[in-house]
Amino acid sequence: MTPQVFWSGVRVEEAMRRVAEGSALTDVALDLCFSAPGNFSRFFKEHTGVSPSIFKRAAREPSPVTVTGIPREQSS
Repeated sequence: MTPQVFWSGVRVEEAMRRVAEGSALTDVALDLCFSAPGNFSRFFKEHTGVSPSIFKRAAREPSPVTVTGIPREQSS
């Protein structure tokens, strides 16, 4: 693994964490040393398959998996 591949992985993991937490995309881009938000968006999409805004929206949506449908044991 080259250093560039390693650091790209570190950056994308940190970006995913920060975006999922709800941080402003411009702040994430600048904090991770991207020269422009557009460069960050391209990098994020290349590595995750989705744009940061779609990723952020999906992170805010409730999970479709719930425990309410699990039947409880009935006591006699």
